Amino acid sequence: MLETRGAVVLDDFVADLSWAPDGGRLAVAGGEGKVFLVTRPVGSSTGAASRALQAREVGEHLLGALSVAWQPRGENFVSCGQDGALMLHDGVAGQQLALQRPRALGLTSIAWAPDGRCLATASGRQLNLWTSTLELAHALPPLEAGIAAIGWDRPGRDLAAAVNGGVIVHRIEPPRFELRKYAWEAPCVALAYSDNGKVLACGTQDGSVHFWYLNTGRDSQMRGYPGKVDCIAFSGDSRWLATAAGDQLVLWDFGGRGPEGSRPLQLAGHTDRIDALAFQPNGNLLASIGRDWRLSLWLPGKTPGALDAHLTEAEPSCLRWSPDGRFLAVGERRGRVSIYEVLRLA
Repeated sequence: MLETRGAVVLDDFVADLSWAPDGGRLAVAGGEGKVFLVTRPVGSSTGAASRALQAREVGEHLLGALSVAWQPRGENFVSCGQDGALMLHDGVAGQQLALQRPRALGLTSIAWAPDGRCLATASGRQLNLWTSTLELAHALPPLEAGIAAIGWDRPGRDLAAAVNGGVIVHRIEPPRFELRKYAWEAPCVALAYSDNGKVLACGTQDGSVHFWYLNTGRDSQMRGYPGKVDCIAFSGDSRWLATAAGDQLVLWDFGGRGPEGSRPLQLAGHTDRIDALAFQPNGNLLASIGRDWRLSLWLPGKTPGALDAHLTEAEPSCLRWSPDGRFLAVGERRGRVSIYEVLRLA
């Protein structure tokens, strides 16, 4: 199912990854501060040449890099770090195109709007909007609590922020910025929109998942997790909501009447904390990584066991699907970046 198609070892902890739209390059954020551009050779997916990735350092953040995000439909990517800097990099030549320092403290989250025209950043209680050339477009009013995560809906009209006390949503229609609050009593630490625009879900510090039906405002919750739910993602067809807390990987079915009153699917395989999960773009596969050094691939609704599982060479830290859903990039805490290809369904 999964075959290794390339690897490179960087002299830094891999904190984040982001694919270029063409699937041929990766931006990498290093936990000690370095920013890398990794190139995947184009051509045959077999043979020794396909296993050699090329990496070069293109920037650095003092105190450590936190995130990278490639501009949708574009050739540039941004990085942010503990130093409060926001950098725009040329994704071909690698040089720095712009630098901003919006806050003395580090930026906690960055997210491009789906059309690539606007970048959102979060730091503390502050949300800022930037143009594609990294000029400040709008500083939104500070929120009532610190921001744990941000995310756009698929049309790119609504920007959501997970905070202590719920999820705050801004309707981005300059010059007006309508604000709505979806209240919940616990700190929200992760969020996800369904692609069909019907549901907004969040994972919470108190071991629950809360969600709202956006057309009606009706909300519901699922409890019983062993700890905070900080991994959450919808499948591309909006049917499945994948959630993780500890070593438990739980799926809720939003098909038909929805998950209320139903039993979730529990996927068994990980033996230690799950650190990241992601659904395949334009596909049905779910990938997860954990502190058991395991990369697992699942097919929700078909089998409770993993279709394939690989032990990584060190503890994995992040994973990202290529835009076409054909490849998986996995970063490790010891600096290794590996690319796997999905060959066939079981």
